[in-house]
Amino acid sequence: MGMKVMIVTCFESNEERVNYIYDACLSRGYDVKAISSDFSHIRKEKRDKFSGNIMLLEAKPYKKNMSVERMLSHHEFAKDAFALLSEYKPDLIWLIAPANSLIAEADKYKKRNPETKMIIDIIDMWPESLPVDLNKNILPFNIWRNIRSNHINCADHLVTECDFYHEILSKEYKGKIDTIYWARNNKDVINDPKPDDNKLNLVYIGSINNIIDTQKIKSIIQNCDKEVVLHVIGEGENTDSFINELKEVCEVIYHGAIRDEKEKSPIFDKCHAGINVYRDNLYIGFTTKCIDYFEHGLPIINNIKGDTWKMVEEYDAGINITDDMKINSDILTKQRKNYQKIVDLYNRNFTKEVFTDRCLKVIDEVMG
Repeated sequence: MGMKVMIVTCFESNEERVNYIYDACLSRGYDVKAISSDFSHIRKEKRDKFSGNIMLLEAKPYKKNMSVERMLSHHEFAKDAFALLSEYKPDLIWLIAPANSLIAEADKYKKRNPETKMIIDIIDMWPESLPVDLNKNILPFNIWRNIRSNHINCADHLVTECDFYHEILSKEYKGKIDTIYWARNNKDVINDPKPDDNKLNLVYIGSINNIIDTQKIKSIIQNCDKEVVLHVIGEGENTDSFINELKEVCEVIYHGAIRDEKEKSPIFDKCHAGINVYRDNLYIGFTTKCIDYFEHGLPIINNIKGDTWKMVEEYDAGINITDDMKINSDILTKQRKNYQKIVDLYNRNFTKEVFTDRCLKVIDEVMG
């Protein structure tokens, strides 16, 4: 039997990444298992469906994202996950965090099992990425604030979803940090962009939640030099308000949550650019929606700093915006016609092959 690996997450939205790590380990003949939560964070409901080879562990439901109930749900899930790990006794744990409570439990486990290797994969920064004032003296954030920094040095190696996180994490973590970007494995994507140039056709894809800056997107649309048609692919707790507000400034076509690539491609082919706009006070360096955009050769309208900002500049892959900036549709139209350059950005950073190679290099370094 090969080396025993356990991959752990508590979010359905991470399961694509889990499956790529799973497949990378399987390619080496490792004995690999994966755990996730049976509670859908996006839909706020229990689920019995899962991705690939992931086992679902029971988790307490919660109704609000910013709540003590959510913290308690994550805390109990983390304890249950590591109880299962104690039975399985893996040689390597690949832990995807947040939730930060998973890192706290990982530290306890590592102290009891120092021979077990631990990779912690940071795919979001809590509380830095949350839409709250970190200086507020509110109970949940006081608890959240130090959990990661107090326990993260239990890891033998740190992985992040973007380089941008290294700035904070390098102050907390004493070991090596590597970036492994999210990936897609859509071999059958065929790009055939044919947008109507009489209007500026934009698309938003992804979760529709409280970290999107709806007012800024409205302002961007009002600052475009052409009439805008906005295609929306996704779902979330703010779907209705998001669509209704944007209807005040442009035509909105809502397609719902589409996961089939063959259904998404024709919508992307109608568009000039994708929207990647978030609240300014969030600590975000890259968003997974950009992989969808880049894979389909779409330039982006972007306000995210760090990795995304640099990619836009290096590959001429869109427009990095500042407040009240006028949007020149001719720039986006030209970039869209030169879509292969943006597809090259995707191929160099976001394919499953690139992900697998980087994943196995980290495992090799950790396991010696």
